[in-house]
Amino acid sequence: MVNSDPRDPGKPRLSMKEIARRAGVAPMTVSRALADPDKVSPETRARVMEVVEREGFIRNQLASSMSSNRNSRRIIGTMVPPLINSGIAEQVQGMSDACHEAGYQLLLIQGAFDPEGEEKAIRALLGWQPAGLILQAFVNSEAARSLLASGEVAVVEISEIRGHEPIDMAVGVSNFDTAHAMTSHLVGRGYRRIGFASTPVHGNDRLQQRRIGYRQALVDRGHAYPENLEIEVPITAQGGASALAALADRDPALDVLFCSSDTLAIGAVQECHRRGWKIPERMAIAGYGDMDLAAELFPRLTTLRVPRQAMGRMAVEQLLKRLKGEPNLPRIVPVGFEIVERESA
Repeated sequence: MVNSDPRDPGKPRLSMKEIARRAGVAPMTVSRALADPDKVSPETRARVMEVVEREGFIRNQLASSMSSNRNSRRIIGTMVPPLINSGIAEQVQGMSDACHEAGYQLLLIQGAFDPEGEEKAIRALLGWQPAGLILQAFVNSEAARSLLASGEVAVVEISEIRGHEPIDMAVGVSNFDTAHAMTSHLVGRGYRRIGFASTPVHGNDRLQQRRIGYRQALVDRGHAYPENLEIEVPITAQGGASALAALADRDPALDVLFCSSDTLAIGAVQECHRRGWKIPERMAIAGYGDMDLAAELFPRLTTLRVPRQAMGRMAVEQLLKRLKGEPNLPRIVPVGFEIVERESA
């Protein structure tokens, strides 16, 4: 069966050999122009692409992925959590932009928060023989870490830089430091009963470090952390509302709620409005993430900003430097963070 041009079903689709003949180059040159354009002169590349675009040529990516040179397979794989929140979406956008600019394709596979699911997802990614991997957290599965530790594939673990040694490289923030900084900020503002609402921390190194940072900041500032003022809820606005209601019932003296995500904080703000509680006079609310809606709430949300899109871009840039063989690359690359003070706390 002859493949047809999708723009004209009656017209046979040209082979790479025919594209090469019409462009006046060797078939290998066409392959390089499509797979590794930096290895072809701009003039030759332009001539090849003119024929490709005119004739509607579509390269067989499956066949291309069977190349013996891993770095010529211009795919970067990434594993995302089952629930993609706004922060993860920003990271993926940064990764996608950087991949596109460098001529790579970004392949996303959904992972899991348990070792078995994590290993399965990583094996699936490796099955595509990518040039490198960007993983949205430290890899916890020992079997998966063993698969990746051989050094055959460049790996960047993104978001967290504390708590584990990276397999290859890590780009992100210390979630311990971010939560410690926000909790210390709230203590410095005069709040005494500081609750902490989080989505489930099991298997999530970022949330684990945020909770540890919250606890340590209270101790460092002379407060014994009250376990009854910690709660785990689903990552929804309703979860944030439920967290505020539950913690206020446990301790009527609660005067501020620090939420591990802006989504929870938005729900907590709405719950205060339903109760007729003034913010921050009766109850203060702090979030994490600085999503777009945080600056549009009433009152505007005090939160912690992490440059997640820049983080995603930086992860790709580090991976590409590794693939080019640049020496002395740092294993850990921090991106920084900022407390954004607004009216809610």
